[in-house]
Amino acid sequence: MSNEQPVGASIAQGASLSARFKMLFRLHKLEAKRGIKDILDNPFSNFMTVLVIAIALALPAGLQILLDNGKSISQSWDGASRISLYLKIDLDEHQTNQLADNIRQNLAVERVNVILPEKALADFSASSGFADAIKELDSNPLPPTLVIQPNTNHTSPASSEKLLAQFLKLPEVDQAQLDLDWVRKLYALLQLAEKAAAALGMALGLAVLLIVGNTIRLSVQNRREEIEVVKLVGATDAFIRRPFLYTGFWYGLLAGLLCWIILEISLIWLQKPVADLAGLYQSQFTISGLNVKQSLQLIGFSCSLGLLGSWLSVGRHIRNIEPR
Repeated sequence: MSNEQPVGASIAQGASLSARFKMLFRLHKLEAKRGIKDILDNPFSNFMTVLVIAIALALPAGLQILLDNGKSISQSWDGASRISLYLKIDLDEHQTNQLADNIRQNLAVERVNVILPEKALADFSASSGFADAIKELDSNPLPPTLVIQPNTNHTSPASSEKLLAQFLKLPEVDQAQLDLDWVRKLYALLQLAEKAAAALGMALGLAVLLIVGNTIRLSVQNRREEIEVVKLVGATDAFIRRPFLYTGFWYGLLAGLLCWIILEISLIWLQKPVADLAGLYQSQFTISGLNVKQSLQLIGFSCSLGLLGSWLSVGRHIRNIEPR
């Protein structure tokens, strides 16, 4: 809030539209510089404020990253929502393969494996230890089987049950099996974790507003005499509020960038332990972090919180300051 700005604002009243825009741009540029200067004038305490905001943002953001990686793991599991169709025992190999080809045309199906009765009996004989008893059978009691793997967009319990009901209507199908217990438990846990992350995000977002608001309140009180003087020469509340809004914006921007750095360092630190754990399960899974869009959204959200916290605080306190 330099002394030249009220004068510039009054001059702009009689200027052209282009001159007014140039003056407005110049005023915003000066206030933006002053906002960052105010933070740099007291670097230690302001850095601690930025660090607290960054940590508050990193907690829900980190939890959301873990949830996204957990979802990608669950979707990549080969046995997720696998459907077994036991066909009528009198179907021959040609009819079985034809049915499998028809099912492969379904957009919700990723792949279909055909298990013929002879192959199923041979595998059972080799793995069960009852080879001699099986040889005494007069006929093969096992039906042809189709093992259907839905694609990743249809692995939820609702989608899997819809597919199961659709396949049960096929005249060639005798029975169908779908084990949804573990799928329901997994989705229930993910939904609970998502709601917990949302609740944590809202609580810490409110904490960020309070932190920024309290910091701006102290800044307003420290400049009380200056605010009284500029009000005496005709400055509006909007004019007085502008530098504090820029200060809140800089708090949000710096905190967002620091939050992103904290998250990236944490993910790099977790890369090797996660890779070692995945290797025990013969998986090539690697933990992934924020992409460019998500990073910009995080920083933008942080800037918005800084602006909102500053606006809520400074508006109320400036109204209470009147020239004596």
